[in-house]
Amino acid sequence: MERNMESEIWMSFQTSRGANATLFLCVIIASWVAARFTSVMIDKGINIIGKILGSVFALSVFVIGWNLFTNIGNQWIIHANALAALGDDASPIAQGFVAEYGGDLMTMPNPVGMAFLISVFLIAFLPLWLNPKD
Repeated sequence: MERNMESEIWMSFQTSRGANATLFLCVIIASWVAARFTSVMIDKGINIIGKILGSVFALSVFVIGWNLFTNIGNQWIIHANALAALGDDASPIAQGFVAEYGGDLMTMPNPVGMAFLISVFLIAFLPLWLNPKD
C-alpha cells in the first residue's frame, strides 16, 4: 500500500513539474516583454504617464514572478513532506529527496530566483527614469 502511495506522490510531483516549466517560461516571456516595452517607450520619447504605466507593468512582472517562483519552490517542499509522511516505508530515493527538500514552506524564492527577478525589474524600470544620455 505504501509503495503505491509513494508512486502516486511521485506522479503528482512529475505532473507539477510540467506546469511549473510552463509558468517559468511565462515569467521569462513577460520579462522580455517588460524590457521591450521600456525600449520602445524610450525610443518614442514617452511622457510621465507612459513612464508610470511602464513602471507599473515592470513591477507587476516582478511581483508575479516572485509569487510564481515561490510557489514552484513550495511544490517541491510539499511533495517532499508528503513523502516524509510515509516514514520508513519510503524508498531510499524518496528519503534522499526528503532530506534535500523537506521542511518549512518558502516565503520567497531562492537567492538565484531573487537575483534574476530583481535584475529583470531593474532592466525594465531604470531606463524609464534615468536618461542614458546623461
